[in-house]
Amino acid sequence: MATAAGEYHNAAAWALKPESRPLVVSAAPYTSPPPGLVVIEVHSVAVNPIDHIMQDSNLFHIKYPAIFGGDIAGHIVEVGDKVSELKVGTRVIANGSVYGANNPAYGAFQKYALVHSTSVAELPYNIPYNIGVVLPLGISTASAGLFQPDFLALPLPVPTPRLDSTAPRVLLIWGGSSSVGSCAIQLAKLSGFNVLTTASPANFKYCLELGADAVYDYHDPSVEDQIVKAIKGHTFAGAYHAVGADGAVETCARIADRSQGKAIVVTVRGVPEKGIPSSVRVKSISAGSIFAPGNGVGPYMWRNFLPSALANGKVKPLPAALVVGGGLRSVQHGLDVQKRGVSARKVVVGGIDGDASKE
Repeated sequence: MATAAGEYHNAAAWALKPESRPLVVSAAPYTSPPPGLVVIEVHSVAVNPIDHIMQDSNLFHIKYPAIFGGDIAGHIVEVGDKVSELKVGTRVIANGSVYGANNPAYGAFQKYALVHSTSVAELPYNIPYNIGVVLPLGISTASAGLFQPDFLALPLPVPTPRLDSTAPRVLLIWGGSSSVGSCAIQLAKLSGFNVLTTASPANFKYCLELGADAVYDYHDPSVEDQIVKAIKGHTFAGAYHAVGADGAVETCARIADRSQGKAIVVTVRGVPEKGIPSSVRVKSISAGSIFAPGNGVGPYMWRNFLPSALANGKVKPLPAALVVGGGLRSVQHGLDVQKRGVSARKVVVGGIDGDASKE
């Protein structure tokens, strides 16, 4: 264990009740880690769509007052029993689990956050906190759709891609410039797949730099036919719907129905009630599922794969951070910016551990 909990003075950006704004910055309890968990002193947080959705609706019926947020970068200040590979002082990124744990101690938007050790990865010194923090929920959500056996069931990624040029396997990622899409492209390439993706023309170059083999304009009325033509002659591995307006899941499903291979679409949204061909299976993704007991995807990705992939540059912290302020009092602004919409960027607030967050 590190030093006694009494030495830590916590503060948080609280949601005092459902559907309330703004977040209120005030003192928060410090929770020492139970076995298998660590406490991270939070330097930077990133904002995801789920965070502003939680502020606007009582989606998960969690307990209030609540502390939102899932993307964390900082350093470990205390480790629980049964944690041997992580040490006090280590720079890390982490995927918090407040929405699943239903406990404010697990929220990102505070100075000291409680995190399961299986959702923590060492952050190399050459990657600043404000940059590394763009990854956590994107990595977990991408992994949940790509690698779980009941989803796309791709082989787990390795540093050297296993491409078969004679019969390339093709995966469609709808919304490649989004946070989840950016992670999914990188991971699918490292899993040995050719990747087709969609984006606006302004983000074509970005998606190609991520590793996509071809990018299509999702606004184009003929985009479905274009993608089906590109898949022809190859084995279709399924579609990952990372982001997209109404009708995008149905378009992915029609592409799967018209292609030779796996007729499955995984989506970060709900499954449409109609418009899905009978041959196609559509499944909704939950990022937290990869950390469920007995699920090996989360521990492999976070403890075995991601630390080395970050260190050797095989996984890049993208999309680029859009830093909108410093300290806990800037978190509400971050929620507002994210809600208005960003393109190929991830909203970040730094300095959570600094003077601006003290109460």
